[in-house]
Amino acid sequence: MDYYEDILMKITYRALSAALLLGAAGVAHSAIIIDNNTGGLYNNGIGDLSLYYDASQFPGPNSSEGDPTANPLAEPTFFTPEFGADWLNGDYTGGTWASSLNIPNNWAVNSEVAIVYDFDLLELTDIHIDFGVDNGIYVWLDGTYVFGAMAPGGASINEYDLDLTALSAGSHSLQILLEDHGGATGYQIAVDAVTSTAVVPVPEPGSMALIGLGLLGLMGSRRLRR
Repeated sequence: MDYYEDILMKITYRALSAALLLGAAGVAHSAIIIDNNTGGLYNNGIGDLSLYYDASQFPGPNSSEGDPTANPLAEPTFFTPEFGADWLNGDYTGGTWASSLNIPNNWAVNSEVAIVYDFDLLELTDIHIDFGVDNGIYVWLDGTYVFGAMAPGGASINEYDLDLTALSAGSHSLQILLEDHGGATGYQIAVDAVTSTAVVPVPEPGSMALIGLGLLGLMGSRRLRR
């Protein structure tokens, strides 16, 4: 193979590689995996945690200790027997938990409720959470505290948002504790899962034809030179 044949072969090889890879891109796929109609584990037997915490995390009933706005909130670390043996690690023994086909949007005023959504991911995934609550919310993922906030007023789906990135494939638990200290209760949630996959399209027929002609020309050139 002489110099010119070597150059032609390299160009043809690069063209073939480009045709195979051109257009490959990360394509985002998004899907709602949890919303207001999603079931999970539900615990409405907790009662009023203001008996065990100060007003910075669980204010007294009927706004007797104020109606604060706070974001972020410190993680609650004490849980009553109604939560079970170790609810953040999946041990609900002795707790007042039940399965619910649809997590309620409201609960008893001046009390707290806990929720666990179990879900599976097939690949590395980012999730985006929109939620609202009247009054406070504490959120864990697989037992790790990730968010807490509190405010007066009703529950709007756009009240808070949270992004959790690079969740591994497999089983996960979204654990939520809802707080109320008077007036009314309310809860809204939407969890969006976003994955990215590389898409390598089949080369266009025209590209393959040009590559084929180049290869044929190269072969013909070599035969004439022999």
